[in-house]
Amino acid sequence: MSDHTRRTFSESIEAALASATAPTARTFAFGSLIATVAGLIPSCDPASPPMDSIEQGVIAYSQSDWVQLSGRRDTSQVQYYKEFWRDGSACNSRFGCRSMTVFIKLRVKPVAGADLSKKKVGVVFREAGRTDPVTAVGNYFTTHGDGYEEWHIPVKSDSFRGTFLFTGWYENGAGGTFFDDNGGQRYAIQWRDSDWQTLAQDYASTTARFDSTGVKGTLAFVVQDLDYDKVLKLVYSTDGWVTTKELPMGSPGTANQLSWKSDIDQDFERWEVNLDLPGSFSSFQFKLIYRHGTGGGITPAEFSFGSGLTKM
Repeated sequence: MSDHTRRTFSESIEAALASATAPTARTFAFGSLIATVAGLIPSCDPASPPMDSIEQGVIAYSQSDWVQLSGRRDTSQVQYYKEFWRDGSACNSRFGCRSMTVFIKLRVKPVAGADLSKKKVGVVFREAGRTDPVTAVGNYFTTHGDGYEEWHIPVKSDSFRGTFLFTGWYENGAGGTFFDDNGGQRYAIQWRDSDWQTLAQDYASTTARFDSTGVKGTLAFVVQDLDYDKVLKLVYSTDGWVTTKELPMGSPGTANQLSWKSDIDQDFERWEVNLDLPGSFSSFQFKLIYRHGTGGGITPAEFSFGSGLTKM
């Protein structure tokens, strides 16, 4: 495939995005940038490259995926732009969307004389409820003034639950395979902005009561298990968010500290905090915050779930 062929295809996508004016246009989120388009380009559906002898391992629980086993981590060759947008297909007000595609933007360094038939850019991703990782291949979009190419990778799901993790990869057509896995911790994107599956309250296991003497009892949560070294904290307010206090992670059974309670399945865990907050409050509101990605040189992702208790 020639550069001209790839550019023409990409330009057709750009034209479709730019010209969409229909009232039923779907919402796209470029990180925090919002645009609308009329529909999903069918040819952007994910496709898997020939894997042959490459072994695919489950991404979660510190197991390597195929590109981490066969390639080299090098963000000078391939890097996630930290930008994406979403498109839902077959959406309606009654049943929602049948599938969701997240388009991920990657930056790659071209090689002079590369065999374009062997040049590929994509991601390996894992979502909740699937045992195996999925490989998605992207399309060339443009070349920037610094010489780097921008590629768009469509990641599609029919369940789109919670948050998925991914590693960006690049086969440069000259024998090199490179990846960007966020320093080994992978990148995390929610399938939807308003999704209570990454974090949710476990109402059946919650016993906390808010009365004239304060707040006492257990708040329980269901947390998607994205990594071992997750950081959780509970932020709460007793005056309508004028001021806040934080409760950190700690040992099971210790009052006012978040702790792991049990595994729910391979993708979710139950966490709880035993509250003992005496006092006379006008209100009690809280927010559970999950930080994925820790350490120097890591791009973190943060997710939150907020709610409150009604005074008895």
